[in-house]
Amino acid sequence: MTTSVKRKKVTVTMEQKLQALFRIDAGESLTKIAQELGVGKQTVSDWKKKRIEIENFCAKMVSADSLGNRRTLRKPNNEALDEALYIWFCQQREQGVPLSGVTLQAIAIKFNEKLKGDPTFAASVGWLSRWKL
Repeated sequence: MTTSVKRKKVTVTMEQKLQALFRIDAGESLTKIAQELGVGKQTVSDWKKKRIEIENFCAKMVSADSLGNRRTLRKPNNEALDEALYIWFCQQREQGVPLSGVTLQAIAIKFNEKLKGDPTFAASVGWLSRWKL
C-alpha cells in the first residue's frame, strides 16, 4: 500500500496567477504550470475558471508592485467605502497633494459616516496597511 505525501502549502501572487493564465492561452499544459509553481493541477484549473475575476482584480490594482505582493481576491468589508476612498485618493494624487496614512484614516472615517457604514469602523493602522494592498 502506498502512502500519499501531502504537498506543502504554497501561496502564489496575483502576478504569478495572471502569468499562468497567459501561459495557458499560449498552449502550455496545466500540469507543467502546476509543477513549476509548486501547486496542484486543480489549483491552476481553478484559476482558469476564475479568470475573469482575477483579470478584473488585477486591472484595478494601483501598481505592479502591489500586484506582486497580493495573493488573494479577498474583497473589503465595505466596498463602497473602499471605492470612494480610492477615487478620492487618485484625485488627490493627480493634484500632487501629499498624503499621509493619518490623512487617509481620517478621510476614511468621514466617508464611512457619510455612507452610513459600520458604526464600529475604526480606520486602524492594520486597516490602512490592508487597504494599501
